[in-house]
Amino acid sequence: MDIPFSNVDWIDKLHFDKECELALIADVRAFLDCTVQPDGNQYAVLDFGGMKRGWIQYDVEESKDEESKNIRKIECVIAGKKSNEDVKEYSILVVRPTKVDGEYRRVGVGLIQSDYVVRQRLDVRVV
Repeated sequence: MDIPFSNVDWIDKLHFDKECELALIADVRAFLDCTVQPDGNQYAVLDFGGMKRGWIQYDVEESKDEESKNIRKIECVIAGKKSNEDVKEYSILVVRPTKVDGEYRRVGVGLIQSDYVVRQRLDVRVV
């Protein structure tokens, strides 16, 4: 996967937890009116009309299979943003809640157009 680091404005609100240096403090967003379909090594994120609006690449096959069953459960953390003349895109970490309230774990990465995610929870821990 090729991430254009120089072309992305990284989110400076992200920070590490003071109590657990390996945990990231971030806002979680949910996908809006999207479906996912396999697309090679990734999943294409499609809008209601079937237009591709982003992609997800899972860290392990288990996450891919479980997540694809229910797009409403897919949540993400925005790590960076890139704007061009037509559309703003977010570089994301795909996350899933753990059994601890307010705690999530990373299950993949991706890219999504800004109009297709909405803020869900503020200041959660990503471990």
